[in-house]
Amino acid sequence: MQQQQTKYSRLKWTGSVIEWVELIYALYAVNRINNGEITLKKLFGQMGEIFDFDVKEFANYFMNIKNRTDARRTKFMDLLKNAVLGRMEDADRKPPRK
Repeated sequence: MQQQQTKYSRLKWTGSVIEWVELIYALYAVNRINNGEITLKKLFGQMGEIFDFDVKEFANYFMNIKNRTDARRTKFMDLLKNAVLGRMEDADRKPPRK
């Protein structure tokens, strides 16, 4: 039996495990998924299904993030913020469409 094609191809997380954990914890911390009415375990599980990325020991990875000694404990969040700001600055430099 042939598998039915879907409109969208499967999403695949291609970042590191540490980046993934930082991202999911950030989403959890701001209560933006189900208004915060979701457990961390369920959030990791469901997001893992969407992005084909399974992390069982996420609490251990979070401890590693938490124990970073440099000023940038949220390296991936900083990267995301700077990337969006850079995109905005690039857009500001482009001439307006006619």
